[in-house]
Amino acid sequence: MAKAAKSKVKSDAPKGWIYAATRLSDYEAATDLNEKHSGTRCATLKSVVVEPKPFGNLMQYISAKNYAGKRLSMSAWVKSKVESGTAQLWIRIDGDWKTSSSEAGCFDNMGDRPIVGVTDWKKYDLVVQLPVRSTGIAFGLMLIGKGQVWLDDVSLEEVGLDVPLTGEFTQGTKYPSSPSNLNFEESD
Repeated sequence: MAKAAKSKVKSDAPKGWIYAATRLSDYEAATDLNEKHSGTRCATLKSVVVEPKPFGNLMQYISAKNYAGKRLSMSAWVKSKVESGTAQLWIRIDGDWKTSSSEAGCFDNMGDRPIVGVTDWKKYDLVVQLPVRSTGIAFGLMLIGKGQVWLDDVSLEEVGLDVPLTGEFTQGTKYPSSPSNLNFEESD
């Protein structure tokens, strides 16, 4: 009987975390015992091919029950060695939006402020307002392109309304109040 080929996909995601990628074999996720912001270890996500497909992701998905209707801060420490592309923390709020036309989910993926190049440990904060009908919270770190990132000391905590929302896709913020240049005649 022929021996089965060993998978080249390394999915040693840290306990409680999910590894996902556009193409699983292009990235690896693991616990790193040689790097850390604090404690004795951290998580790492790295590309393992010359031209990785769009992104690798290390994430969790939890119930929004304890946070619905509240403002939530996701904080994390990240170190990067991004050769090409970006690294981005992200948070997405899911819910039952069909039953309420006044609510919508929110999403922040640091698209307007990505992590690029080589950086030492730095703390990043994402702040979102959860609608009352929120049902789930997905959050994590993605690497888009070639390189390696390290993640440590992630926290989710309720914050006051005085803490500004972040991101360009956050509910109720950074959107114009009316459409513009609908006939495309305006220029810079």
